[in-house]
Amino acid sequence: MKIEFIPKNKEYEIFLDNYYPFLSNKALPEWYKNAKGASKLEAHAHYFDPLNYNSLHAKQCPAIQDYLSYGFIIPLWSILKFKTYLDNEGNIEKQSYDFNARFGVQEDLDLHMSHHAKGETENMDLNKTVDNKTLKLQLPYKIVVPEGYSLLYQDPFYHFRKDIRCLTGLVEADKWGFVSFPFEVLSDNFVIEAGTPLVHCFLIKREELKLELVSRNGTDDEYHEIKKEMNKVYIDGKTFKKL
Repeated sequence: MKIEFIPKNKEYEIFLDNYYPFLSNKALPEWYKNAKGASKLEAHAHYFDPLNYNSLHAKQCPAIQDYLSYGFIIPLWSILKFKTYLDNEGNIEKQSYDFNARFGVQEDLDLHMSHHAKGETENMDLNKTVDNKTLKLQLPYKIVVPEGYSLLYQDPFYHFRKDIRCLTGLVEADKWGFVSFPFEVLSDNFVIEAGTPLVHCFLIKREELKLELVSRNGTDDEYHEIKKEMNKVYIDGKTFKKL
């Protein structure tokens, strides 16, 4: 399936030329790549020697493996800077920020980095700037997906960033390909390099489903099957995957 990325104008070609999106399995976090979890034999050794055994690693969890290998990553296409100034008593006096993308095309900052005013995110428990702004980056290109598909934009959670956190959004991408990425500020001072994973994107096929959520007791046959499934997990250890 083809997904296209088209600069908003010719001057913006420089951003895609240098920092184009890539499949998420091409940007695995360092902790994941360096994880050395135990083998299943080592992990089960706790039954025999509770004080001396190696445990399975989170990397072996299929839910994490599948999450990190699905979709694609939009990397930051320029340097993002944020600085906090304190007064003599240690209180925040002011904050400044900049996005170097504007220098590359000689444009004003607000064409590349703007903000939601206080009223737009009122009552949302977000880490905002000292003047109650929620900052956002303007994506310099349009994303084209097949008809009937949406894109779910999420912060790349398992990269465990300590500087910013992008807000999640679900967009009907076949109808609207221009997006911006609001984010909350997690640190008083930071510089994020160009190429850093910014947003994890998931392609979702839209379906007109009317969900009916039903909570009920199981039948004897269903409880029997559940027990068989759980026993099988413990017998063959298929819950976790190999490193």
